Amino acid sequence: MIRYLKTPRRGFALLALLGASLPAMAQDKPTIDLTLDGYFTQSVNLVDVDTKGGASFEDEVLAQEGEIHFKAKTILPSGTEIGVRVELEAEGATDDLIDEHYLYLKGDWGKVILGAENGVGHLMQVRAPRFVPGLKMFDNSVTEEIIEDAYDLQLGSDVIEDAHMSTKLEHISGDANKFSYLTPKVGGLQVGVSFTPNNRDRNGGENNVATSYPGDGSHRLQEDIIEMAFRFTGSYRGFGYRLSHSNVSSDTLLGTLDPESNSTGLQVYWDDWVFGANLSEYENLQALPDDKYSGSANIETLNYALKYKQGDRYWGIGFTQSEESTVASSGDRTDYEEIMIGGGRKLMKGVEFGYYYQMTEAELTTANAKNTAETETLGLTLALAF
Repeated sequence: MIRYLKTPRRGFALLALLGASLPAMAQDKPTIDLTLDGYFTQSVNLVDVDTKGGASFEDEVLAQEGEIHFKAKTILPSGTEIGVRVELEAEGATDDLIDEHYLYLKGDWGKVILGAENGVGHLMQVRAPRFVPGLKMFDNSVTEEIIEDAYDLQLGSDVIEDAHMSTKLEHISGDANKFSYLTPKVGGLQVGVSFTPNNRDRNGGENNVATSYPGDGSHRLQEDIIEMAFRFTGSYRGFGYRLSHSNVSSDTLLGTLDPESNSTGLQVYWDDWVFGANLSEYENLQALPDDKYSGSANIETLNYALKYKQGDRYWGIGFTQSEESTVASSGDRTDYEEIMIGGGRKLMKGVEFGYYYQMTEAELTTANAKNTAETETLGLTLALAF
């Protein structure tokens, strides 16, 4: 080998061959874009809760919500974009530290998602607009735990849960590993479908392996979860609008009750005004793996809000109403109402300040009694998006 390099002609030939191969080697090396983004919301709340029997409830509540998103993508020779997304929870339980994590392919033909991500029943929903920075009224992203704990204290455990005050369809499949396909938009219409083998790990586990046999409690798992959704965007005489409808159906392993959810949403835009509403119906949530809805037969939740924007400032008012029938007794039912008034201001790119007043009321009616309780919250938020 050394002898060859001492021969000028052969040495030049070797260098020329190496130089010709360098562009090909560089071309074979993939170009992958790596990005890091996310959000974080900090809120300060003053909460008023009627307590009973000497119990106490902390009046000053500091609440947080945030995520860090790791993303990588590249373009295949065919023009298809392929990427991966991993979301790290910035707060919450350690058993759900990693939130959604999935691979996707996207092109003129639509988008495919493989992995632990919400299904199209949730992703394609049209909901009421946000009007407080960092806080989504349609799922009470910051104040959810405050409301649930307040009514656990006043009315009993699990009387008010997520489905009573939220219109998002993520209770059945959650972040369990699934396959989803979303069509491209054609004339303003987009359609999606998701298939989840089972919901053994709705927090997004590494696989869908699950076993079930009578007597071990695993019969409460759901399998063959199908989600169908469509969303339509259009305009008419200066008004813009969006419509959506979603359905989530499932089969319970070794059980007779099959959970199902439906949702219909609308948003209308005109100048600086936005109005949005969503009606969601949840059936047989008592068959889900956890016990949060052990007595629930049917829950209907309606959320609607009006938002006005002027420059970097905006204001809004929103309402939530839900009715529930239970399986404990034909006369039992839970009613929930919520009103929120608030607004916000953009301080600079990625930084917003918000304020709100929220009042909620819950009524639990049984065959023997009717119990009513309420909460009031004044809150400030500081939301960062990066």
